[in-house]
Amino acid sequence: MNLIECIKSAMNQLLGNKMRTFLTMLGMFIGIGSVIMVLGLGAGVKDLMMSTFDAIGKGTVMINVKDGRPENMLNQSDLEAIREMKEVEDAVFVGENWMTSIKDYKKEDKWIYFAGAPYNISIVQDVEITAGRMYAESEELAKANVCVVSDTYAKVILGSDTPSDAIGRMLELDIAGEKHEFEIVGIKKEMSFPGMPEEMMPLIAYIPFHTMDQITNFGDLRSYTGGFKVKEECNPNEVAYQVSRLLDKRHNTQNGYQTQSASSMLDQMNTVMSVVTGFISFVAAISLVVGGIGIMNIMLVTVKERTREIGVRKAVGASNKEILRQFLVEAVILTLLGGIIGMLLGYVGAVALGNAFGITISLTSDMILFAVGTSSAIGIIFGVYPARQAAKLDPVEALRYE
Repeated sequence: MNLIECIKSAMNQLLGNKMRTFLTMLGMFIGIGSVIMVLGLGAGVKDLMMSTFDAIGKGTVMINVKDGRPENMLNQSDLEAIREMKEVEDAVFVGENWMTSIKDYKKEDKWIYFAGAPYNISIVQDVEITAGRMYAESEELAKANVCVVSDTYAKVILGSDTPSDAIGRMLELDIAGEKHEFEIVGIKKEMSFPGMPEEMMPLIAYIPFHTMDQITNFGDLRSYTGGFKVKEECNPNEVAYQVSRLLDKRHNTQNGYQTQSASSMLDQMNTVMSVVTGFISFVAAISLVVGGIGIMNIMLVTVKERTREIGVRKAVGASNKEILRQFLVEAVILTLLGGIIGMLLGYVGAVALGNAFGITISLTSDMILFAVGTSSAIGIIFGVYPARQAAKLDPVEALRYE
């Protein structure tokens, strides 16, 4: 019996008992499907992170003062020294983040996060103005009370489905115990969190850095946070290290500044995602072992049921190798079909979850190879023993078997 005949015989056997075939493949459905779903969602989340960091720019580096001593705060002279480095395009201050509550149209309290940001904050952060405008350099230098808010502001605070309805409104913020009013001049697109309703998205506001500095730091143009953009041909991590050493030297400190590039943050997040995805995939893969054991069990039962058939085949000249191949092909086809169906089910499940959480899922070649390769390997590993048992049967004893 050649390979083609073995495949035809295997398909006839599997189709001859559809319910048992289905139940046998169920473990493969669950195992392969679960792993494909996890891998698909993991790849989708990684793509989302990559697109987010690509928008920010991998050459951006943030600076944070590690201790709270005012003398170590970044100052205008520090920024000029960083800008003079041949590897740096530009550097800016970023004011500290603050948080307060404001009333929405239902008179309920909503938290809003706000920070002092220079008019050219886009050097280190992705700022996409969807309505209105970004405040101008002249407004910042004049310490004007203007601001830009996230695109969910109108919906959450005003109850409007049109983000631009917030433009021209006044935003009252409690800063350091004092009330300050700011005119909303622009709407910025905020990064969305998969699956989170707009009403629950955090509210963000940008205020001119000079204005915020005047309110919180007496207008001396210092900050605990800053950022700079590295030229494309330079390594951001190396430049980040150079800047931290430069600041230590200028302020007579040791490791007093934390500099972190967007690319290093992305690497860290990718590492975490890979570990989490790998662990969940490992747990899901346990069901593959259970499914393999089930396949071995069913194949042993099949060998027992077909003992007389094996005896007849051996009596007419079939070799042990041919018998072994026949039953091994059946096991591989059983697991391969289960793996392919499980892959499709896992992909459909991943797409459904991805749509619910706003994540784009794609079926990659690695996933296909995993499904086909793993299911084939399980068929071979767990099919060898039953196939060998069939091949070793004595033809005389097999013919006597009832």
